[in-house]
Amino acid sequence: MNVNRRAFVKNTALASVSIAASGKLFGQDAPSNTVRIAVMGCHRGGRGFGLMKTLMSNAGVEIAAVCDVDSRALAAASEEVQKVSGKAPKADADIRRLLEDKSIDGVLCAAPDHWHAPAALMAMKAGKAIYVEKPVSHNPREGEILVEAAKKYNAIFQVGTQRRSAPVYHALLKDLKGLIGEPRFARCWYARRRGPIGNGKVVPVPDWLNWDLWQGPAPRREYLSNVVHYDWHWRWHWGTGESGNNATHTLDVARWMLGLDYPQRVTSGGGRLFYGGDDWEAYDTQTATFEFPGQKFITWEGLSSLENNPPYGIGAGLIIYGLEGAILVESDTVCRQFDKKGKEVQKWSSANATEGYDPNNSVNPTAALDPLHIGKWISCIRRKDTATAAPAADAHKSTFLTHLANIAQRTGETIRLDPATGQLTSGSPGKDLWAREYEKGWEMTV
Repeated sequence: MNVNRRAFVKNTALASVSIAASGKLFGQDAPSNTVRIAVMGCHRGGRGFGLMKTLMSNAGVEIAAVCDVDSRALAAASEEVQKVSGKAPKADADIRRLLEDKSIDGVLCAAPDHWHAPAALMAMKAGKAIYVEKPVSHNPREGEILVEAAKKYNAIFQVGTQRRSAPVYHALLKDLKGLIGEPRFARCWYARRRGPIGNGKVVPVPDWLNWDLWQGPAPRREYLSNVVHYDWHWRWHWGTGESGNNATHTLDVARWMLGLDYPQRVTSGGGRLFYGGDDWEAYDTQTATFEFPGQKFITWEGLSSLENNPPYGIGAGLIIYGLEGAILVESDTVCRQFDKKGKEVQKWSSANATEGYDPNNSVNPTAALDPLHIGKWISCIRRKDTATAAPAADAHKSTFLTHLANIAQRTGETIRLDPATGQLTSGSPGKDLWAREYEKGWEMTV
């Protein structure tokens, strides 16, 4: 039954070579045609700024434009691009104006969650390739709209679930049944201490911030002192909580490994258990259970109280249980295999791969996977190929699970769905949280 370590490592190495080749990274087979990218959301220290630097390391890629509603971030991003490339990019706070530039091939969106789907839709309508950070949507309906739009506009769409480009997962998918038998259950978690955010006060908008454009598609609210640039994550008006913020990554891998689409039942328990009295609307602790047809299950645990004692000593991880054993994936490059009695059989690391895990990097501990993932998207742009590493349909199905977890928690009810369509069954709670209201003029229509 067992697939031996040598075979698995060989498969991992082959997967690495295949993925890297498909991305034509860092000067390998450098193309003569330049791909011109606009980066939206690029303040220093954020995901967009880091991905912008990754793009500039890819041969034949030009950062043609930068976009940010923070004038300080816009200036810093422009300066960085000019320093590296010797050429100043366009700089604008409004992505809509940049989308009018027909010479721009693609848009990378790393703005706040409430901007992800609207920006992606606008980019597709403008004929641009789109790379959007997770979560791909703010609510279930937005994900459905993106799938419809990607099909209608034949869009090159990729979400930033970079584990989709990790060699260890491609090899694991190939050998999973041989290692542990039929996979039935995956446990996912994210453990990181997040303290209170205080109580925001209505204060004047800083002179460096375009608050109207920051809100964009979201109905207007007064500016609060504790929203920008990060703690919007924990308010439902703009964010999706820790579930949308981090569960997307491991839930995506679990769904991929188990070969699953839509669940039939979702429950969630937890709440604001360890902190209180501040402006958090989401949860510091949450356990969601997703039941799929064929007796297959996935759970996700958000554990903001366990940073110093996470499961298996891993801050963000998953373990997959099969009929003959289990596989624990550590740090996206290391695997441990257990037999049915829980005894460790073997431990191995991926070979010859772009890899690396930095638990001290709070923005992106798996940053070393970004070149592979970004490279795939750039390669697809050059080939006009819509088969990206994480297309709209997969992006929606995985992000959808995080929304369902939040809906189950917010309603306190069991959410029931038709697993063939991903739609709520008759009488199931959740309809009121399926979509959102938009600021007038910002409605999403395919």
